[in-house]
Amino acid sequence: MTHSPMHEDCQTFRFGTWQWCVDTAEELIRDDPSAATLVAEGDISGLGKLLPFHPDPPGVVPLIRVHVDIDYAMTTDLSKPIIAARLVSEAGEDCGVVVVDGWHRVFRALWEGRVHLPTYLLSNETERACRIPIFI
Repeated sequence: MTHSPMHEDCQTFRFGTWQWCVDTAEELIRDDPSAATLVAEGDISGLGKLLPFHPDPPGVVPLIRVHVDIDYAMTTDLSKPIIAARLVSEAGEDCGVVVVDGWHRVFRALWEGRVHLPTYLLSNETERACRIPIFI
């Protein structure tokens, strides 16, 4: 697999100071069974607070908001697994799990009252292989 160093033609996702190439993740998952673990019913119940389900009250600006195209979200295939990665700090601390692909599916599932979606959880090695350095 070859990508340009800047990933101009790739689908990417950025969360805070982390960014990933979704195309690389999908290629690695397709080509290597050890690249990710498939969780048949990944828990998405806590992700609604990051999505635009309701307008924010006047004067409130959320610290983190994942933007989705709601019309597109309602057309997504909920049987396609989302991709998630465990975040580990430079010091080795577990910082939790973040969805790196599938936020539109998460939105639709939560809108429809579902709290589980099939999820590929990337291995630590795959997460690092997909990560794109951000220079601030």
